[in-house]
Amino acid sequence: MALSPLSSLNLAENTALDGLFYDLDALSRDERTRLRHPSKVEGMILEVGPSWDASLRVWYKLSQCEGLAKRYRAITVAGVGSSALGAAALARNVADAVRGRVLAVVSGHGVADIASEAMGGFFLFGGLNAMRHGVNSFDRTVDAIRALNPWLPSPPLSSVDPGQGFQLASFSEDVKALMRLLAREVETDWLVGHSKGNLVISEALYALRARHPKRFETVAREVPIVTFGARIAMPNQIERVIDVMGDLDSFGALNSRPDIAVDVTIPNAWHHTNTRLPFHVPVTKVLEKIARG
Repeated sequence: MALSPLSSLNLAENTALDGLFYDLDALSRDERTRLRHPSKVEGMILEVGPSWDASLRVWYKLSQCEGLAKRYRAITVAGVGSSALGAAALARNVADAVRGRVLAVVSGHGVADIASEAMGGFFLFGGLNAMRHGVNSFDRTVDAIRALNPWLPSPPLSSVDPGQGFQLASFSEDVKALMRLLAREVETDWLVGHSKGNLVISEALYALRARHPKRFETVAREVPIVTFGARIAMPNQIERVIDVMGDLDSFGALNSRPDIAVDVTIPNAWHHTNTRLPFHVPVTKVLEKIARG
C-alpha cells in the first residue's frame, strides 16, 4: 500500500502509535534509533533475538534475505499504525516468550499511512475475512450433517475461497512477504499476530493454500497460531488457533468475528501491549503460558 501524503510527518510523530500500542522498552536505544529510519516500508523482514541474546537484522525485501536460518521460534506480524519499530517490539516480546530468534514482517509505515492501513486492513481485509468466515461456518455445518449421513453429497467447500478473484497477496507487500516466507519453507514453531497483523496472517495462509497447497498442508498441521487483539477467520485446515483478547478491548472486538470464541481472556486489559501503560496485554507472559501448554 502506497505511502500517504502524511509521510512527511517527523519521526517522533510517525512512530507515535508504535509507542502507544507496543512495548518499545523491550528494544535498546540503538535498536530504536536504527528502526526509526523513514525509508522502512511495508513488507520488510526483521530478525529479532530475545532480550538476553539481543540481535537485530533488517532486510528490505525477501529477495535480499541472506543468511536466514532454516527454523525460527516464531514469525510475527504487528498491526495498524505500526512501523518497523512496533514490529520489532512485538517480535522481542515474542522472542522472550518462546526463548529464541523470531522473524517479523512489517505491516505498515506508522502514522504516515494509518488511514490507508485502516481502510485496507479493516475494511478490505476484514470484508474478505468475513466472507471466508461464512464459508468456513457453512463448511463445518455440512461436515456435521455428513457425519450423520455419510452418503449425502456435498461440494468441496473446504477448497472454496470467496477471495480467489482478488488475491491480496498479489499487491499487499506484507501478505506477499509472509506467504513467500512460508512457501520457501522457512520453518517456524508459531505464527503470532496482533490486531491487523492477524488479518495479514490469514490472507497469507489463504494465498499459500491456493498457490502452494502441499506446503500449506504442512503449515496447517504443524504451526499453531496465536492472535492478540482480533479474532479472525483462518482456513479450516489450520489445526490450532489460540485467540487472546483483553476483556476491555472494545476496539479489537469491533474488528473480530463475533462467533469466534475467545480462548484466553486477559483481565483488565485493553488493546495495547505497552507494559509501561495500564490495562496492557502482557504478550510475553501470556505467550509463555500458552507455549508451556
